[in-house]
Amino acid sequence: MTTTNDRPGVTTFELPSDTDIQIRRTVAAPRSLVFDCYTKPEHLPNWMAGPPGWSMQVCEIDLRPGGAFRYVLRGEGAAELILSGTFQEVERPLRVVSTESWGPDWPQTLNTLTFTAMGSTTMITTLVRYPSKEARDAALQSGMKEGMEAGFTSLETYVQGVDLPPAPDMRLELVPVPVSDVDRALAFYVDLLGFNLDHDVQPPGTGARITQLTPPGSACSILLYKDLPGLDLPVGTLRGLHLVVTDIHKAREALLARGVEVGGVDDLGGVYYVAFADPDGNTWLLQEMPPGARRPEGS
Repeated sequence: MTTTNDRPGVTTFELPSDTDIQIRRTVAAPRSLVFDCYTKPEHLPNWMAGPPGWSMQVCEIDLRPGGAFRYVLRGEGAAELILSGTFQEVERPLRVVSTESWGPDWPQTLNTLTFTAMGSTTMITTLVRYPSKEARDAALQSGMKEGMEAGFTSLETYVQGVDLPPAPDMRLELVPVPVSDVDRALAFYVDLLGFNLDHDVQPPGTGARITQLTPPGSACSILLYKDLPGLDLPVGTLRGLHLVVTDIHKAREALLARGVEVGGVDDLGGVYYVAFADPDGNTWLLQEMPPGARRPEGS
């Protein structure tokens, strides 16, 4: 069900406590772009410009915990507004927490920005925490709501003109498989399953062993590893890797004949599975998906 907060163009203001203001607005743009519009100098001045006739002349952002930001907005004549603060947390593209100050006449606030993906739109939730109820109430009387509404409207206009680069071509090449004994695992995957051994090398001075294998007919390979830096999945915890076959009954019989302990054929609504495990307990599934079970073209 669509709620008010889900609809682009609608801003809601709530007072969850005596010191907080929570603002929500959904923007018709992907989350990664909306996050960048709030955190990158090439985007921010294009929509966060202040009142009509103003512009952001300075936009300095050091986007990291402990990093600072400083925005200088200028209007006609000598009018100037400086917004500054320090980032406390940064988790792209989900969340930004920072302090914020509008100058000596206003108290410092703690702002938490959360970006929630909702299909092709993004909900922006801003929680502003003031040091006191009096400071919070003064902000509400200052034209804050009207200013934020104008900013959101400007943001929505701006994102419509920003084109994201197309997603790059990506080929799944390698799936790491944690094992306790590489030689024992090789005997299983090569001798019993019939995987092709592509590489088995030990780079000098590293203590590492790079062992890559490819299932017959597959474009994706696996990497058997033990104690490899950067890969810390516990041995035997990999689950449900799928090996697609054209005839699951023949494939099952072939594996049985080669000495692999496999389960029976499970029919899950016209898609067939056979389960088995390697010597370390990593689990695999043979899968047969008949043509009739595939999603029709164009659906």
